[in-house]
This record gives sequence, structure tokens and C-alpha cells, in this order.
Amino acid sequence: MLHLASQKIVEAVDGAFVTLTVACLILMIIIMGALVWFAFKYHRSRHPKPARIHGSLKLEITWTIIPTLIALWMFMVGYDGFQLIRTVPDGAYVVEVEGKQWSWTFTHPETGVTDSTLYVPAGRPIKCELSSSDVLHSLYIPAYRVKEDCVPGLDTYLWFEAEVGEYNVFCAEFCGNDHAKMITKLIALPQADFDAYLERRMKLRFAPVTDVTKVMDENSDDMVGMVGDQAAVVALYSTYCKSCHGANGEGGLVEGARSFRDDPVAKWKRGVTIPDIFRTLTLGIEGTRMAAFDNLSAWERFALAHYVAGFYREGPQRSVADQAAYEKLVKEYKLDEQKSVIVHFPIDAAIDDLAKGP
Repeated sequence: MLHLASQKIVEAVDGAFVTLTVACLILMIIIMGALVWFAFKYHRSRHPKPARIHGSLKLEITWTIIPTLIALWMFMVGYDGFQLIRTVPDGAYVVEVEGKQWSWTFTHPETGVTDSTLYVPAGRPIKCELSSSDVLHSLYIPAYRVKEDCVPGLDTYLWFEAEVGEYNVFCAEFCGNDHAKMITKLIALPQADFDAYLERRMKLRFAPVTDVTKVMDENSDDMVGMVGDQAAVVALYSTYCKSCHGANGEGGLVEGARSFRDDPVAKWKRGVTIPDIFRTLTLGIEGTRMAAFDNLSAWERFALAHYVAGFYREGPQRSVADQAAYEKLVKEYKLDEQKSVIVHFPIDAAIDDLAKGP
């Protein structure tokens, strides 16, 4: 069973669709039936000399009032659900959602945690505050019948309440070549598991880089422990890089997208070493489609830089950064000054308040 709030939204949306579909079918049968009947009754074989009709005030009033009443009724059927969808319950948990070609970024503002997957606590109203960094997108969660556009320069929102489980999230507005690949997951967790998820993500986001040798080696225990196995790194690349640069780093999927495999070093904006690629991921490249991905943790950016550099690793012109280059990078971005943060979430009171209701 769905939680009460989500059940109301689903029932409102499904009810409106079913009601309006049935109403349209009835109207279609009446109108098409009348059309066929009139075509048969007044066929020229039966009425070779058509009658001249000057009009009927009663008929005109009737076919004006009845469709108007039907249209108003249809409006009210949809408006009841619209009010429910647009009225966010008090105490809703807020997630900031940014759409960009062609990925989603979900930020939990209370902790600064970001992810490409939408993790939420189950059984609580969730308010998604929507924005776009480039073109029009649309966040769509079909399981909960909610969809809203992400418009550049305009703040929009939607809300829902999820039961424990995993659900698809789509972009429902055509936004470019890889619109169809702009898919992610909504994962609703019990509150205790959700708190543990946030703490793990905060550890990853805020953990300092105190020893550069740990990020120089993509297979170091610390890198694997922080970011995860190779599959996790491939997932990062697939989310943030693949749509422009290709699954094999071939580039060219959008105008100006770098080939990671065979471009001469001279053509790379900042070079092909790990520190160079880290800077590009952090700053983006002005005047191009290359966005900054500073929402990723330093450890994730290092892992992604290793993966990108791997496409060019055998190139004869490839230059390898020494330890001093890594140390310079760490000082430049103060990566060694970051602190591990553990936040205790005062959620018990909030859950009790929600349980009490209005």
C-alpha cells in the first residue's frame, strides 16, 4: 500500500484520467452517432432538395450551455488533483534538483550532500526544488504521478511521498540528443538507513586529502574505500561524461566534445595529467558545454580523472604528473583542510509531528 499522501495523489491523477477518458468516449459516441444518423437521414437520395434553415435560438443556446458546463466539470475534476499536487505539506524534507544535459544532480541542503540518484526518507513528504543550468528539462516520477518542468531562471517545485523501494526517474521534456538517456533512480529508504546514507556521503564529500599518494593511485585502498569499486567509477563516468564524450572516450557526441583517446596533448585545454583533468572537472571550461562538476567530492573527481586519463594512458605524448604536482593541486584547492562531518539528525520530533497530522 502507498502512504496516504501518495495514495491521494495517485488516486487523483488516475481518477482524473479515467473520468475524462470515459467522458470523452461517451461524447465521441454521441457525436459520431449523431453524425452517422444525420448523414443517413438527410442523404440527398431522401432529400434531393435541401431545406433552407435560418437558425434556432433555442438550439444555439443549448449547444453553448451544455458544452460549457461539461468543460467546467472537466476543469473541476482536474483542479481538485492540481490543488493536492501543488500544496506541499508542512515539514516536508527538501531536496534541490538541478537538471542539465544530460544528467540530474540532487542536493540535500541541510548537509551539502549531492548525488546523481535521488535518495529520500520513506514515509515523509519530499519537496523537490527544481532548477536547470541549460535548457528546459522535466522531472518525472511515474510511480507517484508527479511531473514538473525545470526551467532556466525560474524556480519550480513538486512534492511526493514514497514508500520503501526503488523507482524510475525520467526527463519528460525533449532536451537534446541524449534526452532519452537522462534516466536515474528514486530510492526511498527507512529513516535510519537514510540517515546512514547521508553520513556515508558526507564522509566522502568532506574527507580531507591528507596524503596525495592515496589519490595518485586509482586502486589504492583509500580511493576504493571512498569511491567504491570500478563499477562505481564507471557509473560516475556514465552519468556525467558519457553523453558528450562517448562510452569509449571517443568524443564528438556534441559539438566540441573532447576525444579522450587520440587528441594531441596540445589540444587539451589544461593538459592530460590527473591534476589537469581534476581542475577541468572542478572549474569547467568557459565558453564551452563543459560544465563544472564541483558538486562531486574531491575523491570522486580524482577517481573520474583517473578514468578519463585511462583512455589516453598509452598515448606516446602523455605526460605523467609527479607527486609535487598533486601536492600543488591539494594546496591550491585546500583539499587537505576539509573536515569529516557527522551530523545528527533531529528527525524523531518531525516524524511525531507528521504522525499527529493537522
